[in-house]
Amino acid sequence: MTAIPHRQRQRAIVALCCGVAAALMLPAGLVVGYNSVLNSGNGTNVNNVKTLTIPSTPVALLATVNSSNEVTSINVIALSGNSLGGTIISLPAKSMAEVAEDEDARRVSDSYTGGDASAFVADVEGLLDVSISTVGILKRADLIELFDPIGPAEILLDSDVRNTEPDGAQRTVAKIGRATVETATLVDILLARQTDQVEADRFNHQKSVLTAIANTVGLGLKLEPAVSTAESPADFKSVFQRLISGPIQVWQFAASAVPAGDLNPNSIDMYQLDTAEVTMIMASVAPTSKTGSDLTGQLSVQIDSPFNNAVVSREIVRRLMAKGLNISLVREVPGPPQEVTRVLYVDSNVLSGVEDLASFIGEVSAGRTNERAQGIDLQIVIGATFAQFLESNPEIPTTTLSAGDE
Repeated sequence: MTAIPHRQRQRAIVALCCGVAAALMLPAGLVVGYNSVLNSGNGTNVNNVKTLTIPSTPVALLATVNSSNEVTSINVIALSGNSLGGTIISLPAKSMAEVAEDEDARRVSDSYTGGDASAFVADVEGLLDVSISTVGILKRADLIELFDPIGPAEILLDSDVRNTEPDGAQRTVAKIGRATVETATLVDILLARQTDQVEADRFNHQKSVLTAIANTVGLGLKLEPAVSTAESPADFKSVFQRLISGPIQVWQFAASAVPAGDLNPNSIDMYQLDTAEVTMIMASVAPTSKTGSDLTGQLSVQIDSPFNNAVVSREIVRRLMAKGLNISLVREVPGPPQEVTRVLYVDSNVLSGVEDLASFIGEVSAGRTNERAQGIDLQIVIGATFAQFLESNPEIPTTTLSAGDE
């Protein structure tokens, strides 16, 4: 390869990793820790093909409910496989639910009625395409008890937090800026709801609380009795104790307001998540909990990114989803990237399902491998050619389902 094409590819990589991030407005500040998702020391070997085991990554739901029985925050917790700690991910309480064509648009929180929470949990599962193993739908007293081991925490707020009291009065819960607060105040921030305030104006308060908890926990709290990873947590309290016993990563999904129109005929305060971002995150921190419910029969794909950049991972996920592939696992791997994106397979029959892949992600090179993760059909290792391909911002080809895919 000559020096000029090499420099062009390097410039493309820099542009993709640095310039595109602001335009996409993705959450920043987190390097998703999925380098050790695969356990290379544990697997099976059949016909000289080693199948690697993915450690269990159960998902729990934490929803906060105020005195008016309104869901004020929705968070999902993904534990770190066989380790203590994990990731806590926030989404707007007024996120738009996935609904059938003949159903009216609704927000996920609208499914919660205070009694049977099964419809609410199902809406969260459908939105994130995961199976939830344990649920904590908690009010103030239970939240204070849950957060008690954390103790006082330093929090940084980008605006005042106010709550509309039952008599209609406005109460300031916490003021803008940095302050050290008790756990009860952290809880009150999550529960605060100002009636004339749109969700977008309070969503950052939720992330501020989670970040304060993660920073206070640090490498993990030493709880008594000590928390074990030998068995899966039996209830939500056990999940949360395991989470705060190790390092915590925080991610907040990007969300855009749904304008009045066909998707929002009643002009309610409602927000749409980015499907590619949701898939990228859940496939990285909770791969064994992903359901892939809408892609039954499609090839399951593992993405390995040496870019260590969420923008790159999100874009290839978006394009592969448009191709109709089921994104089952996303990992960061050591760099630098190879020149050409690699498509690795065990069974060559799967290549018939990706014959036109280059039109979606640029130049690729196929090769056989004797090692794969459980349930994975194709392993895609992102190369420098992907960055170069995206420089021209190519449109995603239109795909047509065959009769067998419907």
